[in-house]
Amino acid sequence: MPQTDYSPEPSTSGSLLQRARDGDADSWRRLAQIYGPIVYSWARRCGCQSADAADVMQETFAAVSAAIGRFDYERPDASFRGWLWTITRNKVRDQARRDDGHGVGGTEAQVRLGSIADQVADQIAMLENADPPSDLASDVASAQLRACEMIRHTVEPRSWRMFWETAVQGREPAAVAEEMDVSKWAVYKAKARVLQRLQRQLAGLES
Repeated sequence: MPQTDYSPEPSTSGSLLQRARDGDADSWRRLAQIYGPIVYSWARRCGCQSADAADVMQETFAAVSAAIGRFDYERPDASFRGWLWTITRNKVRDQARRDDGHGVGGTEAQVRLGSIADQVADQIAMLENADPPSDLASDVASAQLRACEMIRHTVEPRSWRMFWETAVQGREPAAVAEEMDVSKWAVYKAKARVLQRLQRQLAGLES
């Protein structure tokens, strides 16, 4: 018997990004869950300590929430990842400026603060035109894996296993079909169906 979806995907119309732009709270939560760890990683790679990186992540998504309605993901040159990086970079720069000049003291403290100020200035200059500090393939793979976990409960378990074994684990469909006692085409169909659902979720986010 052909495999069928286990439960309906919430808000199936449009992509996750589109629904978040339209103010859907669940889609916004999913968007933050998918890209929050990437923003945190960017902040850490820019030199932020763990607590500061967490602050940058929160401030970045507050800014994204306020501005996402103006992001035109349908434009050919639109890049959600690039837009997100620009906001993250600005928040890291703000964090560096806040850290500049903290503390008081004598001559030794002033020298130390002068050194910190120089480091902050260098960090800000470095961030002015910097590209995202991780490669696109790594970011996309990370986002895809988190998106997979979010849609897993909407897929019948056997269909999910066929998808996971072939698309993620890289196994041959024929081997999976034999192991699960189904036709090879059932495996292809299950894989394609889940991939289509995943692509719907991530539409506009992977560029």
